[in-house]
Amino acid sequence: MEASKIEPMAELSPWQQADFALANGLGRVLFYGAPGTGKTYYAMNYHLKDKQAYRLICNDEMTENHITGMWKTKADANGNVVLSFQEGVAIQAWRTGGRLVVDEINRANSDAESVLMAMIDTSHSSSWTNPETGEVVTPHPDFSVVATMNGEPEDLGRAIQDRLVVQLEINEPHIDGVNALPEYLRDIAMSYGSRTDRDRYSLRNFVEFSALYERTGNLQHSAQVCLPRIQEALMDCVLLSKVGA
Repeated sequence: MEASKIEPMAELSPWQQADFALANGLGRVLFYGAPGTGKTYYAMNYHLKDKQAYRLICNDEMTENHITGMWKTKADANGNVVLSFQEGVAIQAWRTGGRLVVDEINRANSDAESVLMAMIDTSHSSSWTNPETGEVVTPHPDFSVVATMNGEPEDLGRAIQDRLVVQLEINEPHIDGVNALPEYLRDIAMSYGSRTDRDRYSLRNFVEFSALYERTGNLQHSAQVCLPRIQEALMDCVLLSKVGA
């Protein structure tokens, strides 16, 4: 008997791969690539399953306090000032089964990176002890992590890379972000937002151009301020859309 053939399926785009992974519970994802494509917006809003997203923006001065929490003063019932531990966004995401969105993860210093490594590890091997109460906290089964960066995965330590098992290069704007623009801008925004040369522009530039043009009605100046390198092409696009309207 001849073996049945398996029909090849269409390749998924990076955004579709993210949809497939997160919708099916694969919750350790890294988005890397060009800025202004909608990586953070996607991470904060898609496939949350009615949970909250908690954003952590990395920089080279961050400490463990920014991740797990810190001691703060507060007044007790008698009006006395006492110290109390306020849990950070990573622990809040652990408790609620929310999503920890780690922006610009490649900017975290080595000390913060070691803490992040523990926070984004698999749920069955992670725990953290509250220094005030002694409570041992483990990640909720629904906890997920999406990290973003504009560099390459190799910029991260190997241990962090290994924990972010889904690594997707995002160099094209998300279609929902493009579709939120006025119709006359969508094609040119997708085209120039996906380029790799110096004429590439972030989706943010098109959003700001649209808002400025709508407020002022001045096409030339709005294009010159927000999208100077493609000013002529943009003006032609807008004027052609008016002719066809």
